Amino acid sequence: MIDSHAHLYLEQFDEDRDSVIRRAEEAGVSSIINIGIDVETSSSAINMARDREGFFASAGIHPQSPVEDLEGALAGIRELIAANPEQTVAVGEIGLDYYWDTVTPQKQLEVLDCQLDLALEVGLPVIFHCRDAIEELLKILEERSEIPPGVFHCFEGGPGEAERGLALGYHISFAGNVTYKNAERLQQAAKAVPLNRLLLETDSPYLPPHPHRGERNEPAFVALTRDFLAGLIDLPASEVENAATENTRRLFRLRA
Repeated sequence: MIDSHAHLYLEQFDEDRDSVIRRAEEAGVSSIINIGIDVETSSSAINMARDREGFFASAGIHPQSPVEDLEGALAGIRELIAANPEQTVAVGEIGLDYYWDTVTPQKQLEVLDCQLDLALEVGLPVIFHCRDAIEELLKILEERSEIPPGVFHCFEGGPGEAERGLALGYHISFAGNVTYKNAERLQQAAKAVPLNRLLLETDSPYLPPHPHRGERNEPAFVALTRDFLAGLIDLPASEVENAATENTRRLFRLRA
């Protein structure tokens, strides 16, 4: 099993990171992809991938990460990818986030466009973060002449938006929030995603699945999301796990 999206470099794990990783292994998690949100955290994610077996990383600028020097930041991301090809498997997380207002929508659109071009340039898939902006993000991708492959992480839309993302060739990933009682629309989206386009993630330390809502999330809990989705689509948990693992390996070209 692979946790396709986590942030284990964050300070929330400083006191027990090794124990968190051990619990993940005991839960059957063989690989973890740590996701960067700016140049500094992308470097931290890559360093963890370099130091630990089964770890990989992405490098990118989150839509709510302030960027004063966009050209310099993009150069930094590009350099990290070039210097660490074995560890860096995607450009991300990138996208749009209109829930928070640290970065203006206009600036987010500029940063997104540049990083879509960067992903095409370096030949890597993208990891989309999208909050309160799914319609605009889908429209941008539908109107672009060329888009990189990738995944909508922690998908926020309903079945209609999921089908549009799938039509563009993207994978859809679900985190612990799909297990929440008030997530009926998201659960309907999960039912619309074919097994060969499904990914599993935790987004640790955020969005823990039921019954851990309100706690710090960790990669071991990806098994709870797997089990919930299996029940939702009426398939054995092992079948969901095997499909999601193979999809993640194929999308990000992970070495075994």
